[in-house]
Formats: sequence, C-alpha cells, structure tokens
Amino acid sequence: MITIDHIKELEKEMLNVPFGNSAFQNQNFGVQHNSDARKYRHCLLQIDQKLRALKTCEFRRRRLEIDLEEIKYKLNTEDLSTFDRRRLEIDFEEKEYGLNTEIKLIEDALIELHTYDVMLSKLPKITREEFENSEQKYWTTRLLESARHEIVSNGTVSVGILESLEQIGLKVGRNDGGQIIYQSEPINNLITEE
Repeated sequence: MITIDHIKELEKEMLNVPFGNSAFQNQNFGVQHNSDARKYRHCLLQIDQKLRALKTCEFRRRRLEIDLEEIKYKLNTEDLSTFDRRRLEIDFEEKEYGLNTEIKLIEDALIELHTYDVMLSKLPKITREEFENSEQKYWTTRLLESARHEIVSNGTVSVGILESLEQIGLKVGRNDGGQIIYQSEPINNLITEE
C-alpha cells in the first residue's frame, strides 16, 4: 500500500533524474550534425526553446501566486458558506500544488539550458552568411551518409534520398559493376544578402 510518506519520498526521488533529455543525450544524440554551423544552430534553437519554456513558466507562476493571494484574501475577509470555504481551500491547495510542481520543470530547463550553453561556447560563432555557405557541404554529407546507411541496411537507396541528392547537384547511378556512384554537378548558390 502506498502511504502519504511514501509518495513524498517518490516526489523527492523525481527531483534526482531529468524528465527531459539527459545532458549525455543532448550532447551525443541531439546534435547529430556534421558541421559546426548546424551544431551552433541546433544549440541556439534549443536555448530558445528552453528560454521560452522558462518565460511561460514564469507567467504561469505569477498568475498562480495572484490566485493564491486572492484565495487567502477571500478566506480571511469574506463571510463564506461552509461549502464555499471548502471549495476555496481545495482551490488553494490545488494552485499551491501547481506552483510546487513547476519547480521540477524549472530545474530541468535550467540544467538543459546550461548544457546547451556549454556546448555553444565550444563552437565558433557563426554568421548567417557563414551558415548559408556551409549548407551545400552539410546537405551533401548528410544525404550521402543516409544513402550509405540505406545501402548497408537495404542494399539500395530510396527514391527520396536519390531525388534529394539530385536537387543539390549530385547525379547518382550505378557503374558497370553494379556499385552506386555519384557525380557532382555545379549548382547555383543561394542568393545571400550583400
């Protein structure tokens, strides 16, 4: 049988493990990009997401604090029926619980934010122009790696990967020995601001 004390122990244990991604997961699986520009972008996207989550949490907490203050005021100053008082006490307890559960979300978000900040600090700063200029190489490498994975696992390359390779200027076919080969064709670079 689960007791109140056991539930409190479980709640403490929940604070010891991440409910989001672990730092290891973020460092090794979240950034599977072969270019510093893509890693840089990924870290910034994740930082933006965590900052937004923290700001949303802050607004929610501020509203809950106002609700708690209002309920306290009503409980202390208004002539309430027994039922109204009990409902307000339940509302107070529920909002207080909501406020306390936010702490886990905040702590996890701050840890992930720190992880991405450390990862970002180890990368060179990238301008938009540098990012755009690195995209051809990134997509070529990524699609060729996907094609290699498909060949190893299925013995062939899917139509989608072949079409994508052709869109970035690589013609794919088979040689006389049946091996998959590709040839690079020049493609026009994207227009960048000058």
